[in-house]
Formats: sequence, structure tokens, C-alpha cells
Amino acid sequence: MTAAGIVAEYNPLHLGHWQQIKEVKERRGAELVFVAMSGSFVQRGEPALVDKSRRCAMALEAGADLVLEIPPAYATGGAEAFARGGVGVLTACGCVEELVFGASCPDTARLADLARLTEEESIKPALDEGLRSGLSYPAALGEALKSIDPEGAALLEDPNHVLGIEYIKAIEKQNSPLKAVALERKGDGHRALDLPREGFASGSAIRRALKEGERAAEAMAFLAPGVAEKLSYTLWPEDISAALSAVLLEKSRTGAPALCGYADVSEDLAARILQQAPFALSFPELVERIGSRAYTAARIRRALLHILLDIKKEDQAGLPRSLKILGMRRDSRAGALLKEKARLPVITKTADAPAALSEAYAYAQRVYNQAVYFRHGITLPEDYAQSPVMLL
Repeated sequence: MTAAGIVAEYNPLHLGHWQQIKEVKERRGAELVFVAMSGSFVQRGEPALVDKSRRCAMALEAGADLVLEIPPAYATGGAEAFARGGVGVLTACGCVEELVFGASCPDTARLADLARLTEEESIKPALDEGLRSGLSYPAALGEALKSIDPEGAALLEDPNHVLGIEYIKAIEKQNSPLKAVALERKGDGHRALDLPREGFASGSAIRRALKEGERAAEAMAFLAPGVAEKLSYTLWPEDISAALSAVLLEKSRTGAPALCGYADVSEDLAARILQQAPFALSFPELVERIGSRAYTAARIRRALLHILLDIKKEDQAGLPRSLKILGMRRDSRAGALLKEKARLPVITKTADAPAALSEAYAYAQRVYNQAVYFRHGITLPEDYAQSPVMLL
């Protein structure tokens, strides 16, 4: 096999991620690893700990050959949109043969069967009933599956399985030649919030330890080599509070219709958001106030982030329209292979790309840069001035 792909966020890149890249090359026999990575805002609906260039460098030093940015509309979306964007990017490379993802259940065929089951008409009545009762979509889907496939319903409690299933569905819907391959995820699960005594820690546990400070030094031991030095600053959800509140205050002047066009914002959610005017709350406080049984905290964060980043429903509807290179290894042939095989325009520098393709990347980075400046006094380069990271 020539090239394998990974969809990732590396927020931050920990030893589990490092081991996965190593296994893709050693166990799967991939000569090259292409990574489709979220930019400076991530799927949880919040800013990344550090900007995309630093996280790209983490990936290259861990063994990735080339890193491409998932466009912001998909990178900040729910599991379906995130998978659509990641699969779309890797498919458009024209040379990636496998999409490898981590799962505590490494049985790809089992996950593929579950993916097909979630699409069947037979579960729709129970799913609709769950939604009408006020359950969030993930919870309603799990309830709908319990009587048909209890084991499968239990698998859906793990976000990694949810993403894996969405990757499989996206590959099918896009008629992609990618082959989905589940690799066993080792160490703590995605939602584990405490650092383990040994083994691999979850990204959630690492972020929590870094934020609380008391165990920050201990958390560093779970990061991949070279990552700790790149955490020269960290950004947190509350750091975009002022920008978000200003945008919401402006949108509130015209009422709920002004919000309903944004991705993940329903009429009901728009009304709940507007109830919090004049928005004198931090981002986490706003999420908590808006929360209800029908909306997960992640859904609310994503909805608010889409309002801030001006991401509309239609922005998530299709497939990515460009391939934006964040970085590559100079000693790898990945760049030349992409140039030869790519099925979409390749952006190496935003300033040289048509505005129709580059503006979404640039605007999201401006918002992130602003937050970094007001939190830390650090001026990051504009996306237009940023060249790809090149690892010697």
C-alpha cells in the first residue's frame, strides 16, 4: 500500500496518536500517511489548544508525511459533517487507499454492519419517537437500536465508534475508493477525564489537567515527543466569549430568523439562545444556560461557534472544494504524489488562492488570532501570510 489516511484533530497530539501513526506505517505497511486535520477550531465546538500550524508540526514530527486542513464548516460540525469533510479531503487526494481510525472495537465489519443498520427504515419510527420525547439525536438513535441490536447500541456510547460509523457511511455515500480500517484504540476512552497511572491518556484528560494546572506537569508525560514545547500558549472556550457575545448581540436585533440559517441552529435553539440577551456570560456559562435534554453541550457549542464563524447550513451540505496543505515532510514524496493525483485545487498558500476557496479558512483563523492576542498578547500570522510547515 502506498498511502493511508487519518482524520484527526491532535488537540493535542498524545502518545496514543503517536502510536497510531507508527502502527499505520509498521502494521498496515503504509509508505505514506496523509492526515486530514481540523484547523484552529475543533469538532467539540471550541478553539483548539494551539493553532493549526503548531498542531500540524506535531503531526509531522510524529511521522505524518502530509497534513491537509479540513475546511472549518466540516471541522466544527457534528459527527456526520465532520466525517463528510474528512473523507472528502482524503478521497480528493486521489492517492489515499485506506482511512484508518481508532476504536475500542477494532472489528471493522461489525462497525460497517452497525452503520448500515442506522440507515435502515425499520429504526425510523423509534428514532422519531425518541426525538419527539426530547432526546438528543445520539441518545434517540441509541434507544432506537436497543431492541434490535443491544450490543450495537452500547457501541454507540463511545464517540470514537460514532465517528467510525460516520466515516464508513461517508465513504459509501461519496462512492469513495477509501477502505475503512479500525485499529484498536489503546488506553483510556475518549470521555475519560482523569489521567491514568500508566498507558495512554485521553485528550479530554490531558486538556483538563493542563487547564487546572495542578497536574499539568504530569500531563506532559502523556504527550508525544516534542509536543510540550509547542504548547507555548493555550486557548480555551472562555477566550472567545467577548467576540461571541458581540456577534450574538448584533444578531439579536433582528430576532430568531437571523440565527436559523446557521449550521446546527434550529428554531427552538435560536429562541433559547436569544433568551440569554444581552449575552453578558462567558461561552461555557452560555452553553450551560441554553442546555436542555434535547441538546447536548457539544451541539450547543457547535451552534454558537457556527454563528461566530459565519458558517451556514449550506456550507456543510456539499463536499470540500479545495485541498489546503498545512504542512509536509521535505524528505517525503507525499507532496509530489498529491500534485500528480489531486482531484481538487490544491492551496499551498491562502494568498495565492481564489477568494471563493480561501476566505473561509482565513476568516476562521482571524477569529482565532484575535482571541490569542487578547488572551496572551501574541500576534499570530494571518492565514494569507502563512506558508505550509515544512519539516526537514
